[in-house]
Amino acid sequence: MNRFVHLAVTFLVVMVSAAAVAYSLAHVVHYSLGVPGSALREQALICAALIFGLVTIEFLASKE
Repeated sequence: MNRFVHLAVTFLVVMVSAAAVAYSLAHVVHYSLGVPGSALREQALICAALIFGLVTIEFLASKE
């Protein structure tokens, strides 16, 4: 049970950190570089899905 709680908390922290980084990068690219928001949305969703899948696989496959 302790390992599950540790993995759940770590997973939550990683996802929140990734979301914060993605939001700040999108803000910089949209307002500083002038890239339209519609061009960012599709790529952001694809990247988020890939990162989510890779992190999930790592957590499920890790052995301590």
